[in-house]
Amino acid sequence: MTRRDTVINPETGRAIRIGGDTYNRLIISAYDHINGELVRRESAPPITPRRYYLNTLSDRLIRHGTRTFLELIRDGWEIEDDYYLLPPILVEETLAIVWEAGHEIAQRRERMERRERGPENPTTYEGLMAVHGETLANLNISLCRECFYPLKPEEGEYCNDCAP
Repeated sequence: MTRRDTVINPETGRAIRIGGDTYNRLIISAYDHINGELVRRESAPPITPRRYYLNTLSDRLIRHGTRTFLELIRDGWEIEDDYYLLPPILVEETLAIVWEAGHEIAQRRERMERRERGPENPTTYEGLMAVHGETLANLNISLCRECFYPLKPEEGEYCNDCAP
């Protein structure tokens, strides 16, 4: 229940004093006081969304620009991924963990790619035939020398698109 000298701030949901600093700022910027409430003008600029950051120690959201946010930044906290606030102690540890994980992921990916390629990298016609020639011959298949398109052995060494 609000008193006659207060009105609800539509941005925060809290009661503010009519004629106070917040009330005057809202009236000047984007609102009209109609029938005891603040109503947004159609000509007012769009509301900018508030940005919040997660305090990784307390698991609380901290709004950008607040006293708490500015104190944390002043004390050396860093913002990661445009969302997480990390204390100075954890910044170095986190970066070390991320670097180590990234290095491990890169090594794992390289091993998987090597496994997929096989022991040799048969990217030439001769390499393919050296590795898979016997299997292809058993299947009665040959490959085009240019684009590696499967052919019947009697069709020659080149497909219709690659024939000289």
